[in-house]
Amino acid sequence: MIDSVEGKKRSNEMQTSAVETTAPGAEVADIAALALELTKANGAEDAKVEISRTESRSVTVRNGVPAERKFQLVSEVTITVFRDGRRASTATSDLSRSGLDAAIVAALSIAAVTARDEAAGPADEKHLASDIHDLDLCHPADVALDDMVESARRAEAAAYAVDKAIAATNGASVHVAHGVSLLATSRGFMGSTPWSMNAISATAVAAGERERQIGFWSDAARVYESLPSPDEIGKTAASRALGALNSRSVPTQTCPVLFEPMAAMGLLREFVAAASGDALYRTGSFLKDRVGTSLFPEDISVIEDPFVKRGMSSRCFDGDGISVSRRAVIDRGVLRGYFLGLYAARRLKMEPTGSGYGPHNLEVRSERSSTADDLRSMLSKLGRGLFVTDLVGGGVNRLNGDLSRAARGFWVEGGEIQFAVSGVTLASNLFDMFRGLRAIGGDRLARGGITTGSWLIDEMKVGGL
Repeated sequence: MIDSVEGKKRSNEMQTSAVETTAPGAEVADIAALALELTKANGAEDAKVEISRTESRSVTVRNGVPAERKFQLVSEVTITVFRDGRRASTATSDLSRSGLDAAIVAALSIAAVTARDEAAGPADEKHLASDIHDLDLCHPADVALDDMVESARRAEAAAYAVDKAIAATNGASVHVAHGVSLLATSRGFMGSTPWSMNAISATAVAAGERERQIGFWSDAARVYESLPSPDEIGKTAASRALGALNSRSVPTQTCPVLFEPMAAMGLLREFVAAASGDALYRTGSFLKDRVGTSLFPEDISVIEDPFVKRGMSSRCFDGDGISVSRRAVIDRGVLRGYFLGLYAARRLKMEPTGSGYGPHNLEVRSERSSTADDLRSMLSKLGRGLFVTDLVGGGVNRLNGDLSRAARGFWVEGGEIQFAVSGVTLASNLFDMFRGLRAIGGDRLARGGITTGSWLIDEMKVGGL
């Protein structure tokens, strides 16, 4: 058994006491103000200071025995300085005055040897967020370490109990964390976000005659009590492993493909990556200059809402202090905007969208979907084709949208699952896939700031035997 609690606790207590000795009673806002003052004293024209303080605990159980227990208390500041059209960043966990000063001197030294960049610099005042309100993101878990171990044990035991074919697990884990993140700039912006994040996961291994299949399941929430039961997590992980046993390939063909919600989220992330600043200005994207064009069928919209209470991707400002807003990124099939942080927006000569930390709580909607469109209904709409539960490896050529991904799932005939499928590759183009999105299921699932039902795409190439 690996028990790293005491060692980490001693290390973190030493770090905390150092901070408290050099800056007694100082809160993150005071440290940020001091850092900004020191950047100016050292000759920076502008600066950005990001501070995070995190307390976390996690446990992992394997075969009913705690395999790992961790306690971490971490404070870190990242300082970005701007001078003569150049910028550089350094990070330190020493939040004393001398520690901050040393980090700033190092950043300015790095900046002095970097190339000028006209797109670098802090956000203009007109873009800065002014309405910072409580999104109810912080609910520190009041749960003992022993109770966390017991929950992990329950999840693992529930996986074993599903079927004797569950021969092993890769463990079950429980994680709780809370902290505060603060951003301050020399242009007068300062905003802080208290937050919490709790998660539970399990990985089960099913054994067949000549194969072993892995099933994984997890969930996360701002409030610990909102997590699903450990038994549900363990059973789902086991069921996914068992369902993949006795899998086979299918002949190469073109057919409709149904993606379960978790797999569909992977497709949405490919859209987000192609519509994000880095791809648009740096490597090129098939979505460049496509704002205002139709990408999806008319019934499909993708809504971004940063202000969801307790949302996993909720925030009032981005990594440059820029205000965020609720918007339809896809409105009745039409692309209405990109995901642009400040730097990318300047490179593209566009307005920033407050996406310096990425997208916020994306929800895929269809005007034709209803709660009656459960998995059975979606399989019926699929008729004959592939039902995908996992996408593995491969990727997308973002220049032209070509997609090639290995997949596993089930073959469906007459709307009924016939057998498990693995060893196949899906190939298509994202343009064609988005336009061919025939239906969105009512089997909605929320994970990591994305909410969607299953996706039924009318035609893809399935490469098999």
